[in-house]
Amino acid sequence: MNQILKWAEPKLTVLALLIFSGVLGIASYNNPTFQVARGLGSGAATGYIPSPVDPLMKLLRYGIYASSLLLIIARFKTVVRPILRDPFLWALVGLVVFSFIWSDFPSISRKEAILTVMTTLFGVYLASRYSLKEQLQIVAWAAGIATVFSLLYTLALPGAGIEQGIHAGAWRGPLMQKNLFARLTVLCAVPLALVLNSNRKYRYVVWTVFGMTVSLILLSTSKTALVVFLSLMIVLPFYKALRWSSSFAVPFLISVVLVGASAGSWLMTNWVSFLGSLGRDATLTGRTEVWDAVIEKILERPWLGHGYKAFWQPGGGQDYVWYVFRITFTQSHNGYLDLTVELGIIGLLLFALSFIMAYFKAINWARTIKTPEGLWPLVYLTFIFMYNQTESTTVATNSLFWILYVAVTLSLRRVQLANTSEELEMSQKERLVELA
Repeated sequence: MNQILKWAEPKLTVLALLIFSGVLGIASYNNPTFQVARGLGSGAATGYIPSPVDPLMKLLRYGIYASSLLLIIARFKTVVRPILRDPFLWALVGLVVFSFIWSDFPSISRKEAILTVMTTLFGVYLASRYSLKEQLQIVAWAAGIATVFSLLYTLALPGAGIEQGIHAGAWRGPLMQKNLFARLTVLCAVPLALVLNSNRKYRYVVWTVFGMTVSLILLSTSKTALVVFLSLMIVLPFYKALRWSSSFAVPFLISVVLVGASAGSWLMTNWVSFLGSLGRDATLTGRTEVWDAVIEKILERPWLGHGYKAFWQPGGGQDYVWYVFRITFTQSHNGYLDLTVELGIIGLLLFALSFIMAYFKAINWARTIKTPEGLWPLVYLTFIFMYNQTESTTVATNSLFWILYVAVTLSLRRVQLANTSEELEMSQKERLVELA
């Protein structure tokens, strides 16, 4: 029985990640047209028609939550240590849970908080059950399956998988909107890029699927996704340079920072022309205008915000944004602003502290481990940091991105400690050999 569970558990985990990715929910199936506000990918929908598999996906998510909870209880001793590794993360989750007290919509905040806690616990399960090497393998499998499924789905059902209306011709695959699909494909590209040459037997298969993922990014026509993807591929060799001897790595990385600062200065100086070359206006297709409106509402409740998942509800702060633009929005398309408007400066600070602590651990991990999983935490955290600047990708209900953030964050110290133990054991063996 234990052998069967050991064989089946990783496969079921891959299935769970696919469910949370949204690709199996085929939200685009009954929604050939999805009008979006000013090209931002939010609000102003013509009306979502439920997918035929929505009830099944909901049932499976609840099953995953129940199974995760039972497994965590059954393996409680192995879970306690990972849980205690990031106090800032749990303080943030606690803020989510109690935000119904000051929320404009207490029942919504309470319900969403419970689901977010369950989502977080699935990330805890991943961190306590699998090593980072195993996590990378599982995520890579899920990414590959999601890529192939999305490609076949769109080719089989182009009327559903390809946008009509304002973004006609852009691929959205099984998801509701092209920007959501593009963000997922960039995420899929990251683990696949890390394992491209790790298995000689299946190397060409992995390269083929990776090529499919890059093609889907291009077909989505999302310039944000393309910029983030290219940036990640550029910084990847720089992160590998962290493994070099410190005497050479430090000046090298300083040079990279200087070049990056120079490029940033050029970009700020030539902002309008640069965006024009990308086919965008200087306000990021209206995003900065929305950001100004959201910041005004943040200043009304700066410390604790308007309540988790409460601001963008009809009748809440969303109405002010509608009053300004006469367009309905469901997010500001900036993860940091969305987090602040919901949970205040305190919520943003807790997330920032959690992220910074995880980032420095990830750097140490990347310097220590020479295999692909050594770079996985650092690259994923970079992905989260970059995407939150134009899309909302922080703490969320039923979110694959939040699940992986929790898993990566709570895994780092455990692996470092394990690595330290291995080094100690090796040194002890070497001493025994010398004595012999």
